[in-house]
Amino acid sequence: MLSPSSPVQQLAAVDIGSKAVRMVLGNFNSEGHLQIQQRWRAFLSLGASVFRGQSIPAAQILALQQVLQSFQHSLPQDTPWSISATSAFREAKNRDEAHQQLARQGFQIRVLTGLEEAELIHHLFRRQWPELSGTTLHADLGGGSLELSLEQDAQLLWQDSLPLGVLRAGKKPDLSSLEVLTEAFAKVSLNHRQLVVSGGSAREWGEQLVSEGIFGAHEQGRSIFEYQFLPLRKAKTRSATIFSRLIEMWKPEQVVIPRIGLKEGLLLNLAEELRNEECRLSLGKEVPVLQVHLPQVEVGS
Repeated sequence: MLSPSSPVQQLAAVDIGSKAVRMVLGNFNSEGHLQIQQRWRAFLSLGASVFRGQSIPAAQILALQQVLQSFQHSLPQDTPWSISATSAFREAKNRDEAHQQLARQGFQIRVLTGLEEAELIHHLFRRQWPELSGTTLHADLGGGSLELSLEQDAQLLWQDSLPLGVLRAGKKPDLSSLEVLTEAFAKVSLNHRQLVVSGGSAREWGEQLVSEGIFGAHEQGRSIFEYQFLPLRKAKTRSATIFSRLIEMWKPEQVVIPRIGLKEGLLLNLAEELRNEECRLSLGKEVPVLQVHLPQVEVGS
């Protein structure tokens, strides 16, 4: 367990997503703040296999093992870390087999439910920006699922996880599952609505908006866009199509796109478990991502 008397501690969290495997390393001090030190990413698309063939190929399980070994070797000795997996891993028919194979190599993986993902992300945002008031919809879009949390005046009202992601089958995303939001939206105030969208797809969308000169403001750790300036009819990617539909349904005054998401939520969760008290990330200068390269993996093998 981390001790308040220790001036600095390090810990890490791994997110096995549908599009990539990511790790974040944080520096944890006695003030209860985590400073992000480094990020790693390996493009290993489990979702491309699972959402088509329903299983993780043996070659990808081996590749995942190699990624985790590479991540482990990158960490300072005896660094506490957690490994979590999301929609592609949890939906794979051979999930138990993959889980056991990786466990034999010393990798204990926590397979998150969709609601657990939503809770981790919502908890992170509430810790980071407690000043957010009014009515806020949090939407985290991944390769295989969309995690949603709805709150009003800092009180959580509703959470759900929908099988809607950018790697799901079909040229256009099936937006029919978003209709479940209609009833939830009808129960909250129409005033001071905000939409917080996170995940790699959200950041890519935000970078596109900035590059196209769409009106936006920047604050530490996030970008803010006014609803009336967003070009909703120009959605060309799956992620933009999903976000545009959410905006049309929710009609927020502002759209907030943060630099943080699930992996930082996992890191915060680990820190609070080890320290047994509330913690918060210190959002300073953006940390570069180290790319982990692997031998070519055949998806169908």
